[in-house]
Amino acid sequence: MIENIYRVNADIDYHFSAETEKALTHGVPLQFDTYFKVKKHRRWLWDKTINTVMLKYKLQYHPLSGYYLVTNIQNGERQQFQNLNNATGYLGKLKNYPLITRNALDADNAEYYGLINVKLDIQSLPAPLRPLAYLSTQWRLSSPTYAWGIHP
Repeated sequence: MIENIYRVNADIDYHFSAETEKALTHGVPLQFDTYFKVKKHRRWLWDKTINTVMLKYKLQYHPLSGYYLVTNIQNGERQQFQNLNNATGYLGKLKNYPLITRNALDADNAEYYGLINVKLDIQSLPAPLRPLAYLSTQWRLSSPTYAWGIHP
């Protein structure tokens, strides 16, 4: 916790199927959404979602320049990389990302936990690719949901 804000550090590995990597190298941009949730554990009811945050990044390859471009969709920040490994390495490093303020959590010995999940946004693909992406398992790129405890 820094300045009464709980922050997340994460290392995410991106693995592409043959189809998605081929599409990427032919100029099709891929958008990845990283979902964060903070939940409060409740005994007799479903766990309550306290906060939800989503990061959106677009990864694209420019065949003429030979560079990969990673764009943060929320703030427009762009980074350029010479190869796919460096681009996905940048995408996968989250350092001190603000998740929730301490004031948003009760201090009444409640149990809280965080969740993270990353997935390819099929809806952001060009229209001709969407039907194929919805039907093919090659396009269902997502991470398992990881959970960790948060102690106020």
